[in-house]
Amino acid sequence: MTTRVVVATALAITVLAAPRPAAAQYRVHYGYYRPTPPLVPTITPYVGYMYMDQYVHGPLGTSASGADAGLVGAQLTLPLSPNFALVGNLGHANSSLVFFEPAGGGPTVGNTEVWLFDGGIQLSAPFPASYRHWVSPFVQLGAGAMRYGTQNLAGTAHATNFALNFGAGLDYTLARTVGVRFLFKDYVGHWNDPTRLPFNSGDRFTHNPSISAGLNIGL
Repeated sequence: MTTRVVVATALAITVLAAPRPAAAQYRVHYGYYRPTPPLVPTITPYVGYMYMDQYVHGPLGTSASGADAGLVGAQLTLPLSPNFALVGNLGHANSSLVFFEPAGGGPTVGNTEVWLFDGGIQLSAPFPASYRHWVSPFVQLGAGAMRYGTQNLAGTAHATNFALNFGAGLDYTLARTVGVRFLFKDYVGHWNDPTRLPFNSGDRFTHNPSISAGLNIGL
């Protein structure tokens, strides 16, 4: 009897004294570790607002420009690492063509629209916001084309010109394949007036800044 008690006591002490995996090991085993940012291609339908720069400079300080307009589009993001991705974008804005006088705004003289076609790179700096949620500030730099179209009493004109773009934004990951994106972007387009108006100041660059928000959908 005494021998059995001694053996049982020794076994109990051995079990209690045996090294156990650290709590962190259990966390890793059961999935309580902090994951890495999701690296899946995403498509981001977005809506926003765009400021249209002046297309034409006329005499005595007059000019013609598209009015500020709503912007819709979609962006494709292909991540190659947590910090680097390729992006492609298609956007469209439609507004009124406005004649400006030196003293202030003037009458609407037609319609104008812009199509945006561009691609580029995205540099991100992701950090965890909470369990499986990530915040990723990023910058984008790209190039492509802006297709302008105007309609007024003088007729219809179209011009497709080279454009650079740069911007900064923020992604918030809600789940592995769902998130939201906020983006500020400026499209610097080369406007070559196809109407050849006699008072036009010639070829010029226009700045067309925009703000937008969209939903990141994993593919």
